[in-house]
Amino acid sequence: NYKIAIKNIQIAQTYVGQNQSALLPTINATYSSTRNQPSKNASNSPFSNSQIYNLHQAGLSASYELDVWHQIQNSINQAKANVNLSKADADVVKLTLISNVAQTYFQLAALNLSIENFTQQLEAAKEILKLNEDKYNSGLINIEPVEDAKTQLENIKTVLNNLIKQKQLTQNTLAYYLGKYPEDFSLNPNTKDFNVDTYAKLIPSQIPSSILTQRPDVKEAMYNVLTLAYAQKQALANFFPVFNLTANYGYASTNLSNFIENASNVWSFGLNILAPLFNYKKNTSIYERSKLQYEQAVLNYRNTVINAFKEVDNALASYKKDSQALISYQKNYQSAKNLYDIYKAQYEAGTVDYITYLNYKINLLNAYYNLINQNLLVKEDIISIYNALGMGLSN
Repeated sequence: NYKIAIKNIQIAQTYVGQNQSALLPTINATYSSTRNQPSKNASNSPFSNSQIYNLHQAGLSASYELDVWHQIQNSINQAKANVNLSKADADVVKLTLISNVAQTYFQLAALNLSIENFTQQLEAAKEILKLNEDKYNSGLINIEPVEDAKTQLENIKTVLNNLIKQKQLTQNTLAYYLGKYPEDFSLNPNTKDFNVDTYAKLIPSQIPSSILTQRPDVKEAMYNVLTLAYAQKQALANFFPVFNLTANYGYASTNLSNFIENASNVWSFGLNILAPLFNYKKNTSIYERSKLQYEQAVLNYRNTVINAFKEVDNALASYKKDSQALISYQKNYQSAKNLYDIYKAQYEAGTVDYITYLNYKINLLNAYYNLINQNLLVKEDIISIYNALGMGLSN
């Protein structure tokens, strides 16, 4: 999509040159050679007895339109505005692509951590089930703990399978964003530094609202207003006459031998004025349409600006609340870790059984799983803030 947007810029640039060519005169070279036989009934024919003769003609003609009402210049300005509009549109695609790649990358990292987490939970749940089955077979406990252990094991398997499936889908999505074929793509993100204590330093402080003018969609809407403003000026010029300077110079002769003699040269020049008389209704319709399109573009620009403020406010609000929730999840994880350390020490000292120790290990892994997902949410919030502010582009 981004490469397509780049091609659209190049296409738009060709229209600039095309419109600029209208500022130059049009020059044509002509040559014709005809064989004629006058009618026998032509009383004023210079050729007697219906004599067959050849007529050779060659010349240059030039025409130049005076841009009195700046219609041509406005068409050039419109083409240039379209180039800028295409560039802004390409930046919209680029910024969206960057955001999607970053979010998908961190989602893949979180999935890797989660799969590793639930793999450990699965091993612990298998051990719990085996121990409970041994106790049940020995007559030490009833069937209820065994069934509970089976249910816990199946739940963990279900979550793990879903995580593995989601990882494959996410990896395919990332391959698509990078323009790769999914079957040939593989990536294992670095998960060492996935959990970060604070993200505050990643959010710029005291950002002026004027930074939103750098958002590519705001620029795109602004250039669309300019494009249609120039189109409206062109439509207005249709009500006024067009002035053309014309000139012709050449030779005409019945014999090639004296073709370029002074006596056979012909020339003319003049000023043509083309005034619109009978297409007033057509021009009025064109002008009214251009005026409505301009007003529509202004409304779209206003809507884009308001939406930009909304997206920034939403992104900042989500980041604030998710950051607060992250602190709670970090505390929960620390509490689960403290309990795990206690029961691990008690198990090693022989004061609690192995099943109790394994259950607290699963609780710790669950707390860590929640922490992974909350870290992912905060990361996505930061990406959303950068996207909403139009940051992250090379310029």
